Amino acid sequence: MTTITQNLPTLNHRVKHALLSGMRDFYDTVGKFLPTKYIQPKSQYATSRRPPKELTIIERPLWEQIPHEYDYFHPYFSDTPQFIGGYFAHKYATLYQEKGSKVANTYLRTCGLTRCTEVQQQYAIENAGKSLIVQEFYEQLSKLPILDKIDVEELGGKIAGYMHNLIIKFLETEEFKLSNNAHELAIYKFALEQLKPLKITAPYFADYKKGEISEQQIVIALAKLSDDKWWKSRLKRTWGFQREHLAIAAGQVQKHANPYASRTCVGEWKEQKRKNREWLKKQCIENTETGEQFELVLQVDKSNANPVIRRCELMVRMRGFEDIADEYGYEGAFITLTAPSKYHAVHAKGGFVKNWNGGTPRDTQRYLCGVWAKIRAKLNRERIKIFGFRVAEPHHDGTPHWHILVFMLPAHKQRVYEIMQTYALEEDGGEQGAQHARFKFENIEKEKGSATGYIAKYISKNIDGYQLDNEVDDETGQNLKEMAKNVTAWASRWGIRQFQQIGGAPVTVWRELRRLGSQKVESPAIDPVLAAADAGDWAAYTQLQGGAMVQRKDLRVRISYEEAQNQFEEDIKKVKGVFSPIIGTASFICTRLIKWAVVSKNRSDSDARSSVNNCTEVKKSPQDDRREKVINELKKHQINYNSHQLNHLLAGRELKFSDKLLIKWVKDKLAVIDLRQKWSGIPPDIEWSF
Repeated sequence: MTTITQNLPTLNHRVKHALLSGMRDFYDTVGKFLPTKYIQPKSQYATSRRPPKELTIIERPLWEQIPHEYDYFHPYFSDTPQFIGGYFAHKYATLYQEKGSKVANTYLRTCGLTRCTEVQQQYAIENAGKSLIVQEFYEQLSKLPILDKIDVEELGGKIAGYMHNLIIKFLETEEFKLSNNAHELAIYKFALEQLKPLKITAPYFADYKKGEISEQQIVIALAKLSDDKWWKSRLKRTWGFQREHLAIAAGQVQKHANPYASRTCVGEWKEQKRKNREWLKKQCIENTETGEQFELVLQVDKSNANPVIRRCELMVRMRGFEDIADEYGYEGAFITLTAPSKYHAVHAKGGFVKNWNGGTPRDTQRYLCGVWAKIRAKLNRERIKIFGFRVAEPHHDGTPHWHILVFMLPAHKQRVYEIMQTYALEEDGGEQGAQHARFKFENIEKEKGSATGYIAKYISKNIDGYQLDNEVDDETGQNLKEMAKNVTAWASRWGIRQFQQIGGAPVTVWRELRRLGSQKVESPAIDPVLAAADAGDWAAYTQLQGGAMVQRKDLRVRISYEEAQNQFEEDIKKVKGVFSPIIGTASFICTRLIKWAVVSKNRSDSDARSSVNNCTEVKKSPQDDRREKVINELKKHQINYNSHQLNHLLAGRELKFSDKLLIKWVKDKLAVIDLRQKWSGIPPDIEWSF
């Protein structure tokens, strides 16, 4: 017999649905069903009435299968984003079919959707009040986590343009003139009203609360609030926080799902890394004087941005501290600080923590920073000095905890233990298991291994997983090297600083000295420190800088900065070189001799990009266009100006030049009054302060 094999064509979704429906009807007739979860039996509660208007995409399949349960499941899914609720809806439907309503409804009550609702309430936009921005963009802002990244960026651009127009209209009102500080504060308060419901902090808000905000700071703040890049970055950060917070609440971040960070978060991090790498490959850095070019990606790979170099530097610094401790007889201790149970979303063995406070990893990090600040303050009051490193890493559910390796005098060890334990257990210290789970203090025993060896595993796990190929993660039971990506994605999403030095000399000076290489310098105060840094000897470098307990004011070599301004005319500091306070400014050594600009590899006559403007294609914001118009008008009238005066014009304020000219920018035109004659440049219907 000859067997004929025929490849059937791939069935599209519509054909599959029709085929499965036909098979289901057949088995309805004969009283049997195929033993497969993909063929759902026709609901005995099927109804011909129209679906409710409030029915969401998530609820549609549930309505078709169990419409009589709509009033029960609707409160759980009505406000849940699809990327969270889809999984739970499918699970609920499957349980309902296989185990009945009691099991399915119990699952729905305990699956975490209630926690998601509580998290969403934290980000809810309430009391819009006088916020015109919220009134205009309420629909998009209230559904921020379900938008994709492109939509969020577009929304940021729209809000920036809208805010720009609001500020202009406010400046043009008849009763408002920027003639004194009280009026400038009025417009700043107006801007605060726009941001308050969004829980976004305005520029210089801390200075405003202290009553120390200046006129120039207000002008800069208004410029930022009109800038699309500023809004895009704030909205994208809020968007990322909300999505990951919901994933934690739903139980998608845990060792039984995806440890440390959600699958979506890790995927977005990988994609962003890929895009960044592709962009770097298309760019060069160019010497602005000679035109000499180098591939940007190669220079990045040689810098501290390279995980391998970053890990090696951390190990060198840690080993240097250990060498100092051995030389002077200090003893080491390895400490673990963990937050109370209410900061944890999921138990280590699985299951939701009932008393979870709904916080984020950033909230827990703030708690740990507060505990550490109290510990350091108490140690300083008792004149106890310590030095070492701390590593922040996540538990399986994304909640951070700290590993701290510090050295101290043997006589101080018991007191350090008592102080740390007191503050570590100050909050909820009486809860079950707190004494052994919340605070651990382990003495470093040389016969068991070096102090650096204690922390090496944690450094590697939190960077690139070096030499951890066959290691198993105690927290999750998975491969440590693979988990390194999840940990890095977690730190990137929540903006958590993973490594921090405690005491010792600053690493910034070390890096600047290493830029100079092996060259000798004439300064006797700097040359030995330079030699130690060039040799990669952190112990010698620290000793020459004043020791592991050195204070900043006593450093032998420090960083020298130059004043600069960013795109908002805001004063910033840029590293220029190093100098020795012992000798003074005469000892200054420039470490940034060449000015570089980032340029595209395939550019023709396009402008070089600076470190500020590094996008492949830059779109001007309304504020940029307006600034350019003002500059062109000033040039046309041959008026010399500085950045401070330009910002005042952009804010709608009158300016007086040499008792001869009075100018003001109104209605996209420059009004110029020659005080020696009459007005010129604009009709006389503009209100002036005189």
